[in-house]
Amino acid sequence: MGNCKNIECNNETEGKRVYCSLTCRNYYVNKYLRDYSKNGEGITEKAKNKYLLLPKKCKKCDNEIVYEKRENDYCSKKCSLTNININRKGIKLKMTSEGLKNISISNRERHGNKFGEYELDPNMCCNCNTTFSFDKRNNLYCSKSCRKEYNRKNMEVFTIYKSDSSFRFSLNDYPDEFDFSLIEKYGWYSPSNSKKPNIGGVSRDHMISVKEGFKLDIDAKLLAHPANCQLMVHSDNISKNKKSSLTIEELTVRINEWDLKYKKIYNL
Repeated sequence: MGNCKNIECNNETEGKRVYCSLTCRNYYVNKYLRDYSKNGEGITEKAKNKYLLLPKKCKKCDNEIVYEKRENDYCSKKCSLTNININRKGIKLKMTSEGLKNISISNRERHGNKFGEYELDPNMCCNCNTTFSFDKRNNLYCSKSCRKEYNRKNMEVFTIYKSDSSFRFSLNDYPDEFDFSLIEKYGWYSPSNSKKPNIGGVSRDHMISVKEGFKLDIDAKLLAHPANCQLMVHSDNISKNKKSSLTIEELTVRINEWDLKYKKIYNL
């Protein structure tokens, strides 16, 4: 046994371990050994220069798409709408109440007894039980939101929790908080069945793991907070499994400090 290498820690280590915990190790390395002041800026500039060598071109006018809009297929809304509308057949018209009434009468005449039978026992939305009109009798849901809500109801509880605890923030918003040198060295993780696999790449890790959070009934929004995220080589992330490098008390402190530093309000 020995003392933890972290100069701000007085705990003893076990066996041949240099630090008493992974949290202590990360704190000491990030605070005293690494300099991330230029990592975010460097990565962005490097990516931009690489993009400018072979920029993406608009599908409509063949103009180059600027770096900031590189995910788009078109250089402008005008080009997008023009190209999409070419493939549309005809136009959609809003029916008047009189027109809809005539269609309803026509349906009655065309389907005869079927229409009357349907009115006695109409089909309903699987989610909210809204009754469908005869012409929409084959629908399962009255709206996309109803379909999404119904599917969510039938998910496993852990699947829903895992989805709600996913990280949805951009790393580029916090260039001083993450070890971007790992990305420069290993690249982003990509599964073996993808077009460009990189199983040795980097992925985002929950410092309080999703399984641990689910077990302790921690609010999924807390786990999705940037303060609960760290970059880690994916193989290390997998081997970590459900182990956590933070306690809920430590995460709460980190979130409060994070929100104060960036002056952002999170609905937690």
